[in-house]
Amino acid sequence: MNKQFLKRITEAHSWLGLIISGLLFIVFFTGSISLFRNEIAFWSILPHHAPAQGEPLPPSEIIQLAIKDYPFNAKEHLTLVSPTLAFPFYSVYVDIVLPEGATSDIDYVSLLIDPVSGKTVAKIDDFYLAEFLYHLHYNLNIPYGSYIIGFVTLFFCFALVSGIFIHARKLFRQFFLYRTGEGKHDQLLTMHNLIGVMTLPFTLMYAITGLIFNLVIIYQVAFALVLYKGDQEALLTDAGYTQPKPEWQGEPLDSQDEIDKLLAQHVQDFGQDAAAIRLYNYGDKSALIQIYGNVSGEFVGPVEQVIALDNGEMIFSKTPTSPNMVTIGQTVLATLHFGDYAGIDLKLIYFLLGMGVCVLIVSGNLLWVEKRMQQRHFSVKQTSAVNSMTLGTTMGVILATAVAFLFERLLPIDLLGRENVMIASFVITLGLYMALAWFILDKSRLLFISLVSTGAALLLVLFSDFVLFHHQIVNLLSLDIFSVVGVQIGLACTAILSITVAFSLFNKKAPPPILAEANSEPELA
Repeated sequence: MNKQFLKRITEAHSWLGLIISGLLFIVFFTGSISLFRNEIAFWSILPHHAPAQGEPLPPSEIIQLAIKDYPFNAKEHLTLVSPTLAFPFYSVYVDIVLPEGATSDIDYVSLLIDPVSGKTVAKIDDFYLAEFLYHLHYNLNIPYGSYIIGFVTLFFCFALVSGIFIHARKLFRQFFLYRTGEGKHDQLLTMHNLIGVMTLPFTLMYAITGLIFNLVIIYQVAFALVLYKGDQEALLTDAGYTQPKPEWQGEPLDSQDEIDKLLAQHVQDFGQDAAAIRLYNYGDKSALIQIYGNVSGEFVGPVEQVIALDNGEMIFSKTPTSPNMVTIGQTVLATLHFGDYAGIDLKLIYFLLGMGVCVLIVSGNLLWVEKRMQQRHFSVKQTSAVNSMTLGTTMGVILATAVAFLFERLLPIDLLGRENVMIASFVITLGLYMALAWFILDKSRLLFISLVSTGAALLLVLFSDFVLFHHQIVNLLSLDIFSVVGVQIGLACTAILSITVAFSLFNKKAPPPILAEANSEPELA
């Protein structure tokens, strides 16, 4: 390989990795945690509201219970996401009619409903931590954030490919080589390369699927303008996306029995309950039901059907026997991306690989700093800025996440705007920590304090769980519900790891390169 080309691609790899490192760390750190977002949601909700035991109510009755206390807008739609073993509550989204002079433009309510008792457990946003972390993963919880993450993913793809080019000749020959007797730069390089190679199939899969998910809207607009002459509906139809638009007839229709009958038929045909249903013009003769599901036992077997509730006419049907390749392809990518094709053991493997990529990101920045400090005329301000940025966007995110867990547990459930307070705790903690990382010169002491603070916050969460909910947690275990304890075990392991790493670094005579501020002038030859 041409040496000049290798030098240029190495520089591009280093600088591009440095530029996107902060956002990329957020993506992989929160994405790894979000693999368990059902379990985290469980941990948030179940100590307050344990699921009732017994025979579940029919879906039609859940629908009636969901709309009885709200000004339901029947001309829009109503969505039910079915309970699962991982999350045993209905998630119900009810479109409502906004009153005159309403200050909010939110025209729906989102509810968690117990499938056995029919009781509204809470509004979905009351326990927002799991969704908040998930939104951070793919759109940073900001407008147009998905585009930003899409371009970060694009640059990440380039970083992966350029890394393969850079290390192609030594990729396998030095795979088992670890330079224990060499300097810090060589040890960091070895760790960076080793993690990069071991996680390569995983990172390539995530880079490609994340790129498709986040930038697909750009391709959609281009296709609609160029190939479909601006007809976006025709594009969506060909791609397999359907949104029925029945015309309101103004004739009442009682369709409760028909809904239960169609859902029972779905189980008979495809071997498992519908994943979700959406009702259009519910209560009117024009009402339609849209059923989403999967074929039992298949890796990818998406099912989508639209049926008229008045006469049972099949308006639209998409099953494995009549597939749409676009939606099947997207389903395959989503299944791979979220690790939904196996049990908790696979998600643990995904989690460890995701955290490995986080270490890859940090080690890459450490390598950049170490390399610059070895140069004859390195910039003190430049290396200091990279130190501050790296520490702020990595340790800051970790500490802010621990604080968010603490607020999620301690905030009263009837507090108005509870989810906003939890989000504010994350944002304020991250902002303050990034400011401290920028202005405090002793990075080693700041890292030590923040690691200990993270561990202490998580231990306080566990202590709060024990004091406030130990009876409820024991009852959940007696019902073979282990999600809450599983999250607690994860928090305990993280707390122990944080405190152990803190004291391990503190006891070292020399801090890592990211902690050593370059306060002296560079040595001259």
